[in-house]
This record gives sequence, C-alpha cells and structure tokens, in this order.
Amino acid sequence: MHIRFAKQGDVTEIAALHASSWNVTYSTVLTSEYLQHTVPAERQAVWQARFANPKENQLVLVAEEGNKVVGFACAFVGEHVEWGSYLENLHVARFHQGKSIGTALLVEVASICAQRCPGQGLYLSVNQANQLAQNFYLALGAYNAQASIWDAPDGSKVPTFRFWWKSVVPILERRLTRLSTQMRNGASQ
Repeated sequence: MHIRFAKQGDVTEIAALHASSWNVTYSTVLTSEYLQHTVPAERQAVWQARFANPKENQLVLVAEEGNKVVGFACAFVGEHVEWGSYLENLHVARFHQGKSIGTALLVEVASICAQRCPGQGLYLSVNQANQLAQNFYLALGAYNAQASIWDAPDGSKVPTFRFWWKSVVPILERRLTRLSTQMRNGASQ
C-alpha cells in the first residue's frame, strides 16, 4: 500500500469510493432514494469542484494498492481556531478495511497538519449510529467532545459526535511505534 497526494485524475475513484462508503455507512440515516439515485453523481460533482477550485487549506491523500485507490482522506488544515484542522473524510474500500489503511491515512494527515499548523488539534464529525468509526477514533486517542447535528444533503438531520484530538501527537506517536516495531522485526529477520 502506498499513500500519496491525490491528483485530478483520482476524482472518479475518490467519488466512487465516497458514494460506496456512504451507501454502507449511512444506510440507516439517509434515504435510500438519495443514496442510490443521487449520491454517485453528487459525489462526482463535489470532487470535481474540489479539484478544480481547491480551498487553500485543502489536503487530499489517497491510499493505493497497485494502481487502484483503496482509501482516501480529505482534511482542511487549520480550519478552526479552537478545534484545529478538520478531517472531513476518511474512507477505506469495504474489502480493504482491517488492513491499517485508515490508520495510515490518518497518521499522514496528522503529520502534514502538525507541519503546517504546529500545536493545533484535529477534529471530525462521526455519525452517532456508526459505532465502528467511533471505536476506531477512540482507539487512536480521540475523544468524544460534543454532540451535534449534521444537516445532510438529502434534508435529513443526522445526530453526530465531534471527535477531537487536542494535539495530533498521540496519532504521530502511533507512527513512531509502528516504525520501531517494523525496524525490530526487520532486524530480526
């Protein structure tokens, strides 16, 4: 698996992965009509617009296996004065989950955010019904900072939680631990 900055040519794969992920993750909170008939074209338009006119603080990374995008992350560095950088999207293809791809993407986002906005935190919104995502972020040192509501594009009001790292250091320490383990394992072979 290889992580790199996304480019314009990745738009179709990112949009398809985003739509697929929403179909699974939001099936209980968004309308099936919206998920099936609107989301694919809508996500394509969103990503085309983001690459055509990126915000100055936009950061998009992709994880590849072979030449196929199997995960992506989108963050807005230094988005909020109190909360820090905003991790807007982190999605991994269903059949590639459980391979540490999400963790690797999050670590790369945290590393770049730490370089560009030292001392700031990182935050995101998580659907309250998505216990799997909540467990993932909690295991990586985030904490549930507050409840909120997402005004979803289909008109639904989706209860969310804001997860937050006051500092990205715990995420970066995860990288150091992994590198140290890899070095020990490589030395013993």
